[in-house]
Amino acid sequence: MSKILLLSSGLKHAQEFTAPLLKRLEVYLSTQSHCVDVRNILTFDERTFFEYDQVVFIFMTAMDSIPSSTLEIFQKLENQEKPKTQIYTLIACDEYETEKCDLAERIVQKWCDKEHLEYMGSLKVGSILFIMKKPSKFVVSNYIKKFSELIIKKEKSALKISTLTEKRFLKTANRYWDKQIKKTKKAKNNE
Repeated sequence: MSKILLLSSGLKHAQEFTAPLLKRLEVYLSTQSHCVDVRNILTFDERTFFEYDQVVFIFMTAMDSIPSSTLEIFQKLENQEKPKTQIYTLIACDEYETEKCDLAERIVQKWCDKEHLEYMGSLKVGSILFIMKKPSKFVVSNYIKKFSELIIKKEKSALKISTLTEKRFLKTANRYWDKQIKKTKKAKNNE
């Protein structure tokens, strides 16, 4: 049975958006594996990395790239002797296009190649800021379940989900900005 580490490696302020994904993944993996450990960037000791067969990095992109906190972990682990560990990523972005996660995934994949780790793929989640506040989060749960099954089976993953279309994303964003403009105009009129 594999030992699995779920590592919330995103920036501290962004972890609130990825926390529901992490918790759901932990639930699904815990039903199929007896050893699932959850750590975040603050409680992670790089020496524990070597105790796991599989590691899942969970983060929200920062400027379409990996966050600096994940990069710090990579730097701490560089050039250290590592067992053949399988690496997965669960990457979230605030844009509706999951392609905004591609650069972050390529960086993780390149690091794995350099460090002789086996990159197994990802689950990319678009529109994270909207999804976690809507009923569509249940659709994301189904993808997280599929992702957990691939991890347990030690299979490659290339999953992606964004429940908002471009049209819906723009409509929701415009509604938000219209409210902000009305608030600003109201505040100016009251001065």
